[in-house]
Amino acid sequence: MLTQTADYALRALIYLAHDPDDGYHQTCDLAKALNTPANYLGKILQLLRQRQIVESQRGMNGGFRLCRLPEQIRLFDVLDAIEAVPQDPACPLREGNGRQMELCLLHRRFAAIAASYVKFLKETTLEDVLQPDSFPGACPGPAHFPKDGAEYPCPDVPRPAQLRVLVAQ
Repeated sequence: MLTQTADYALRALIYLAHDPDDGYHQTCDLAKALNTPANYLGKILQLLRQRQIVESQRGMNGGFRLCRLPEQIRLFDVLDAIEAVPQDPACPLREGNGRQMELCLLHRRFAAIAASYVKFLKETTLEDVLQPDSFPGACPGPAHFPKDGAEYPCPDVPRPAQLRVLVAQ
């Protein structure tokens, strides 16, 4: 159900959420790490910046980083920023150029699916996606590490740091 653009956006945000230093990442470095086209990823990040999901800084040490905590970023906000939220589908059985006043059975079913999906997006945050039980397979995910100091369950993934919340004044 995710578009390629939405996939790139979410992958970039997950990557930024895992930054142990909460530093800025240049688009070219993000693109290389995520195996995405740099120019396209840059345009996506600019859209996310306009919605204050990420912030950017120019210069040698510049780039992008999250400007909200993962629990403050709803998937709906991300997909809405890149115009990937499903809209009310047009009735595929409509006659002529106009829209039918009555929804056909097929349209009602598509609309119900879209409404459920939008509800899921509004109720799910980036933090939810980072939870260990959201990852399949042996790796419980890089969002949280054991409090008792045990070895981090995913040795190839750096331990996350707490992100700073930037307050606009």
